[in-house]
Amino acid sequence: MVMKPIPKYVRRVADANLSYWVLNYPSAPFHRPGLTFRDYGPALYLGMMTFEEHPERFFDDPRSDLRGRYEALKGNSPLAWPEARRVAWAAWERAHAQALACQTGPIESLRLCAHA
Repeated sequence: MVMKPIPKYVRRVADANLSYWVLNYPSAPFHRPGLTFRDYGPALYLGMMTFEEHPERFFDDPRSDLRGRYEALKGNSPLAWPEARRVAWAAWERAHAQALACQTGPIESLRLCAHA
């Protein structure tokens, strides 16, 4: 299988999104008091990497086997798949929106992309 190179804007967005989630997970709609970034990390990683690996696909593309991938990397996370899916979706959605902003280029989008 030949891997397509990941566009630079996608890598930049993934790196910036990790930083974003480290700082902002406590204010995210999915956050439950008592859980830490370590608890959300596997689901956030799954969402970001799903986008980075296949930016042309939708989040729920059946070829991605998100549930199976989450179960393989969840480690000690207390999140069951239904909750982890919401977290992964939030990470994917943010990465997707920022990648689109980096591609389109209006002034507001460029600012968003620069601070992704």
